[in-house]
Amino acid sequence: MATQTLTFLLTDIEGSTVLLQRLGEAYAQVLADHHQLIRAGLAAHGGEEIDTQGDAFLAVFTSPSACAAAAIEMQRAFLSHPWPAGQAVRVRMGIHSGEAAETAAGLVGLGLHRAARIAAVAHGGQIVVSAATAALLRDSLPDGASLKDLGLHRLKDLGRPEQLFQLEAEGLPTAFPPLRSPDNPKLLNNLPAQVSSFIGRDAELAEVHRLVSTFRLVTLTGAGGVGKSRLGLQAAAGLLDGSADGVWFSDLAPLQDPALVVVTVAGVLGIHENRGVPLADTIVEAIGRRSLLVLLDNCEHVIGACAKLADALLRNCPNVRLLATSREPLGIDGEHVHRVPSMTTPADGDDVDAIGKSEAVRLFADRAAQHGVQLAWEELTAPVIGRICRRLDGIPLAIELAAARLAVMPVTELDARLDQRFAILTGGSRVGLPRQQTLLAMVDWSWELLNGAERQVLARLSVFAGGFGLAAAEAVAAGPDVLATEVLGHVGALVDKSLVQFDDTPAGPGRYRLLETVRQYAAGQLDALGPAAGAAHRDYYLALAEAAAPQLVAADQVAWLDRLDAELGNLRAAIAFSLTQADPEPGLRLAASLGTPPKAPMRCGRSWTRRPPRPRRCRAPGPWSRRPASWRRRMVT
Repeated sequence: MATQTLTFLLTDIEGSTVLLQRLGEAYAQVLADHHQLIRAGLAAHGGEEIDTQGDAFLAVFTSPSACAAAAIEMQRAFLSHPWPAGQAVRVRMGIHSGEAAETAAGLVGLGLHRAARIAAVAHGGQIVVSAATAALLRDSLPDGASLKDLGLHRLKDLGRPEQLFQLEAEGLPTAFPPLRSPDNPKLLNNLPAQVSSFIGRDAELAEVHRLVSTFRLVTLTGAGGVGKSRLGLQAAAGLLDGSADGVWFSDLAPLQDPALVVVTVAGVLGIHENRGVPLADTIVEAIGRRSLLVLLDNCEHVIGACAKLADALLRNCPNVRLLATSREPLGIDGEHVHRVPSMTTPADGDDVDAIGKSEAVRLFADRAAQHGVQLAWEELTAPVIGRICRRLDGIPLAIELAAARLAVMPVTELDARLDQRFAILTGGSRVGLPRQQTLLAMVDWSWELLNGAERQVLARLSVFAGGFGLAAAEAVAAGPDVLATEVLGHVGALVDKSLVQFDDTPAGPGRYRLLETVRQYAAGQLDALGPAAGAAHRDYYLALAEAAAPQLVAADQVAWLDRLDAELGNLRAAIAFSLTQADPEPGLRLAASLGTPPKAPMRCGRSWTRRPPRPRRCRAPGPWSRRPASWRRRMVT
């Protein structure tokens, strides 16, 4: 990998989401004009466009002076351009000079991250320059340009403070609010410094910013380890602009007593208790009409106290906005729930370039580098890295724990051992909470927050292979202590608590699924309940297969093929379960109804779950020979 020193230019439109909402379809023309003006500036000054995401541009220059001249020209062009509806378009820019290496995944280097963080603290219309670039520009500034010292600023994810400068030139505005750096004394906040880089999540950040500007209470929910807290902190830092009474972080994770929620929030806001007055009332009175954002982090284990305080603040403090993180919603009026998804993972079969660009793989590579391991981006290893990230469901905590293991094993061995993920994914930060130090502890924490019925339902749902519908869940999850009519309520609670995922599809009924890490954990809890869930699962899919058999040669053949295709994993799992039982007859009936012959049933049943049936050896008594070849391929691939 050839390393070279370059000057990076990062740009994006300030308030692009609000602009999109305001302009509607006209925003497409704004974006097109914006792109044209950026590219014209790059072409005029020898800049190379490296990446574009939405309204954000990354470009590199071999000359710092050329980069500065391009940025000035672009800002002048934005000011003079006739935008639709007279709407001003303000673009913020960050410039930094540093080293980067060309890899299969593109340019890699801390300099790119630093340039992005510099742009993030700037305001629309402002050009902010690092000390490294400023030093190179001392004797080569474009004509009429100058640098204004903005002082030292801590940038998100980067340890040491950065001396920043404002690039000024004739015709450009020079007065801007304080930089959005978390430690700027003009920006009231108590946000903790982050010691590791924030990877990806650009779309999520933009969406959270939009939601907070629209709703007064936004709750980020999601599975344990999915990155709710980090996303919340990153979003909160991006909302610092010096225009209000600050952004305040309340860390509720260490609390054991729900009564300490109001004490913690009061301490963060500098509010003292008045004797004889409930502390929540004191908080409400002290805030009054002040305009501030409060981040309530890790609410799930003190959810009732958080809900009560949030409700009081929303009803009595009209200018307060709340951003909460929790594994389940607060469940109060005015709440907007945003489910934080896992990081994007590469698809099976993606090429090396696509694998390297996925969020999960980028995080894996970054955290591996922190442990002194540089990943080899080769045709053989890149797919293994992508598979590891997929098998870990794109969950950041799991990916970080897996990356740490590369210090003692290669990626191929890590991939081979992921079936024992709870044993090997340990060794999180020694200063983190116990539940954040191992994958097992993370899931244990979620399990302990469930009531007895929810635990039973989740354990029974672990028998599903892939997705499942509500009727299947009711048939399988019901038991001696849970009525079939109660299953929906418990499944809904598990969805709220981010242990079951719900995928709503416009083309058909919604489907539920478990992340693989949750499924493996819940399957371990199922042993105490015996084989009843497996038998119920088998019986449900036996009934489905026998109902489908005559339809596969009837007028509704396509619809039934689609339905069975969606249940392929479950059909295979039901047969596999049957073959482990003393009486395999139900599984043989299931296989036969789908075309597996009754002769040599054990062999043919297994062949159905692993490879295409061979008609010359095994002929089904049913209408298999008349079923489409495409169905046979679906059943075995």
